[in-house]
Amino acid sequence: MKEKIIELIKEYDNILIARHKNPDLDAYGSQFGMYYALKAKFPNKSIFAIGDTNQLNMFQDLDNVSDCITKKSLLIILDTVAKQMLDETVYAFYDKLILIDHHRNNPDIAYDVLYQDIEASSTSEIVTEMLLEWNIDINLDAARALYFGIVGDTGRFLYNNTTAKTFKLAAELVGKGLNIQDLYNSIYLETMKSKEIKSLFFARVEYTENNVAFCKNDAEFLLDNGLETNYVSRGLVNQMAGMKEVPIWVNFTEDLATRDIYCEIRAREIPVLDIAKKYGGGGHLFACGCTLHSWPEADNVIQDLDKLIGDKR
Repeated sequence: MKEKIIELIKEYDNILIARHKNPDLDAYGSQFGMYYALKAKFPNKSIFAIGDTNQLNMFQDLDNVSDCITKKSLLIILDTVAKQMLDETVYAFYDKLILIDHHRNNPDIAYDVLYQDIEASSTSEIVTEMLLEWNIDINLDAARALYFGIVGDTGRFLYNNTTAKTFKLAAELVGKGLNIQDLYNSIYLETMKSKEIKSLFFARVEYTENNVAFCKNDAEFLLDNGLETNYVSRGLVNQMAGMKEVPIWVNFTEDLATRDIYCEIRAREIPVLDIAKKYGGGGHLFACGCTLHSWPEADNVIQDLDKLIGDKR
């Protein structure tokens, strides 16, 4: 399947590289890692990075592409196979579609080629391996993006999705001349205001009978503190991690534009993916999420997670 992907990349003059909406580091990393490498390898092709943006974008502005170009383009969507995770405008027009992902969802998007490796730590790991196998040079910009992605989805190599292959491919990227200290500073240095927000967030955490930790972040909380939905949803969920008594933690954050509620679920040893799938989401066994449409739905998720712990005891 990897050979079919590179054949299509060589065939098309117009290539769109996309990923899921509300991007995290792996979505950005895999997108820009592929983008920078292919731009350098195929300078005569028109290659575009498309999609929405947020505060995690440490790379460049995204491209605006006309419909007349997208209709004759190869579209590569990275880090999801789920329609729920995509802005509909991203896949409205294309000639052929490639999906590349590491999550455990079944695709619900019509595609021409699918490459899905659920054993990979991240989509950035998959893209790194593909580029090396295709003998496409990973320049410094591409290496930086891909390393960001791997670090983001492995939690600095702390999570159990980190394998020997992950370290091997990360070493290949470091060998391209990355300054590891600068890279980690870009991700983890924060302002005093950010530290204060984390303290405020943690003070609002609640616990169920079986010690599911949860936090409900409504629009009022975000507006009062000048916060972005994505920062609170994904950026703060693991403020609840690392408590011995808490095997599962979940973060609910209201989107300021749509009023949907983003649900991020994390666990240490108990698989929680089926709960996310029950509510239309997906992801990994121990790190997944879904989009809800009301606070009573959020209460149902909390109850299901609490029961999950109780059934394991």
